[in-house]
Amino acid sequence: MKIRTTLAALAIACLPVGAMAASFEAPQPYQILLVDGKKTDHSAMRAVNVVEVKAGRHQFAISYTEDYSNRSEIRVLDGDPVIVTLEVPEDAALTLDYPTPINYQAAREFLRDQAGEMRIVDQTTGQPVEAELYTIHRPAGMDLARGIQDYLEEAGKSFGGRTDAALAAAEAQFGDASVNADSLDMLKQWWNAADKDTRRAFQIWMIQQQ
Repeated sequence: MKIRTTLAALAIACLPVGAMAASFEAPQPYQILLVDGKKTDHSAMRAVNVVEVKAGRHQFAISYTEDYSNRSEIRVLDGDPVIVTLEVPEDAALTLDYPTPINYQAAREFLRDQAGEMRIVDQTTGQPVEAELYTIHRPAGMDLARGIQDYLEEAGKSFGGRTDAALAAAEAQFGDASVNADSLDMLKQWWNAADKDTRRAFQIWMIQQQ
């Protein structure tokens, strides 16, 4: 019974959560790299600036990249990633609001404390929304999104999509029994360490246990 209860909690992120009901925007030159630990469709040729999410608690990883080059000098600024965690209201249209730098030097100054200059605003009401924003050091390597998520997991700050809607869906399927926190943490650790094929095999096994 304990195993099934813990598996129910682990399955939360795999359950469908219904139609999208809210949006989060990070205007250029920011782009959204991660939503609840999952990569967006961003690439070197395509920036992702708006995502749709279900109402509930979410975590976004965003990053600033702007080209201030001129004829005599190449000046491309890549800011450290900013992590945004907040409760998204139903039907909200949230946007990142910050003072736009007017030139290269102003942008460099801004990026030194970018998270402190930001706020999240609901465009439908014009009111700010309470959110936790903080900057992390830009990870090395080609896969920026994966590096950010690895950092968050190692720091114990990752968020795996335990939204209210996902919790409700899990309760409907598995019941509302209490979760063994130690076992859940152990399962998360093994899940994060597993490759794609192993995760798929585990998902099949989990379904067979129901």
